[in-house]
Amino acid sequence: MNHLKLWIKQNELFTRILMIVIFCVISVTLLSVAVVFNRSKSAYVYSYEESNQILMNKIQNDYEQLNDNINRIFETVSKSQVVQAYFKQDQSKGIQPIIELKKEMTATRWIFNDTPSNLILIGKNGRTFFQNEGVRSQALDVFIKSDLMKEIDRNPALSQYFYQQNGLTISTEKQPGLLYIRKITDDLGIIGYALIFVPEQHFASIYEQVLAKNIHTIYIIDSKNTIISSNQKSQLGTTLSDKIIAMDNNYTNSLKLYSYNFRLYNLINEDILIKNMNLIRPTVTIVICSIMIASLIAFFVIRRMTGPIYRLIDTLPSVTQGEFSNSVAIEGTYETQELGKAYNLMLEDLQGYFDNLMTIEEEKRLTEIQSLQMQIQPHFIYNTLTAIKFLIWQGEQDKAGLAIDNFIQLLRHTLSNKNEVIPLKQELTGVEAYINILQLRYGERIQTNIFANEAAEELLVPKMIIQPIIENTYLHAFSEHQEGYVQVFATTVEDKLQIEIIDNGVGFDVSRPLHSQSTLKQHYSGIGLRNIHERLQLLYGKKYGLKIQTAPGEGTSIKLLLPINYPEKTT
Repeated sequence: MNHLKLWIKQNELFTRILMIVIFCVISVTLLSVAVVFNRSKSAYVYSYEESNQILMNKIQNDYEQLNDNINRIFETVSKSQVVQAYFKQDQSKGIQPIIELKKEMTATRWIFNDTPSNLILIGKNGRTFFQNEGVRSQALDVFIKSDLMKEIDRNPALSQYFYQQNGLTISTEKQPGLLYIRKITDDLGIIGYALIFVPEQHFASIYEQVLAKNIHTIYIIDSKNTIISSNQKSQLGTTLSDKIIAMDNNYTNSLKLYSYNFRLYNLINEDILIKNMNLIRPTVTIVICSIMIASLIAFFVIRRMTGPIYRLIDTLPSVTQGEFSNSVAIEGTYETQELGKAYNLMLEDLQGYFDNLMTIEEEKRLTEIQSLQMQIQPHFIYNTLTAIKFLIWQGEQDKAGLAIDNFIQLLRHTLSNKNEVIPLKQELTGVEAYINILQLRYGERIQTNIFANEAAEELLVPKMIIQPIIENTYLHAFSEHQEGYVQVFATTVEDKLQIEIIDNGVGFDVSRPLHSQSTLKQHYSGIGLRNIHERLQLLYGKKYGLKIQTAPGEGTSIKLLLPINYPEKTT
């Protein structure tokens, strides 16, 4: 989690742009999907309703065909001489008329598809006929005297339709259905009745075979608004409510069953219809995939566009450390290219300014070093000439001549060599020449020894860096007529060259800082040590220079710390 927070913090611009793009992609995708989904839903519902209308027309035609088939059976029965004779004869004629009637009615066994006719003939003479081996469920005289038959007789129409909760035979006794009744007449009047009972399940099969129950709710009502058929069986025999038809989630269409004087209502549940579209899951899948693909593309595109900016940012720490050579590639968009050009131009200007500043500082440093060196050289010459002068005053012309020879050798070593740094071995040669001059003045009471290993002798040191220390040691470390020694050690310690000058002279108090000019002047009465310390720090930095260890009466140790510099090899 911490790595993620750090990455987000370091890529804040990229993250913000990516989040905005992803948010816009999601918003546009969801909006587009919502519009497309609603359009698709409307188109699907409209298309379904159009195809549903075709099914409704088929249902209407099938019911008309059912009615035509029943009427055709009734016409066959009405015109049958066998039926006429059956209804006019008394029951004493035996079973011959029944056999003839069954043969006559063979063609009327089926009325529609697999729906049996269940034809029943009832004569005024008391004779009955049940097709399809039907058995009556109640006494004939009870049925003849029922309110239903009274209503049939009162109605002048030959054919009538009635909804019945129970059929007339044992097989249909507990089944609701539609009872078709046709009066059989002759010239004198009604001689009997032809009845066909169509169970509601057979009557409903016409629409149930083509309309799904979970989407369609079907109600067929008669002229009294009574539900005589429905795929909601609990509603059979009840009155159809207007509230059911007007439900918000339903699309309702209806058609007239003209032959029956019935009306069929088809209520389409649009919520379930839309669920059956199976668009939600693929739509969600498409939305998620679209967002992921768009986000992935946006990630790489934005990453590529912002890449030059982050590569530029990566170079900034090196600039703060003084590295101006890390220019960036000119790439990306116009804006990032211009930014890269400006950045590279800034680096060039900084590099030029820095180089110029370094040149000025180097010139200033060299000037200061030369100034310090010029301070040392006149001081050294003055002291040397003073020593020769004392030799001449003392009448020691031989020693004075020898001193002059050493002085000439020393001048040749120091003044004729224009190099700022020389090998330590060469520097020590000059120191030995100067010691010879001093010993002509001070005699043998101060002994001087120089120890340097071969590795140290090859290293480069600033010219005239040891001589001023030797000079100050002879002049100030020993009281008059005091005997003593001065030892010079040169060796390498880790990554430094260490030159240590040790004497057993009077020493001094170093409680005050080394770099204090007043301290050095107070104890050495000259500018040599201070100049050496400042020269070393100007040349090599603050971690190099001069260190003093001393105490009154315990002698002095002066250490010079220099970097290890090898002379360049010439081929």
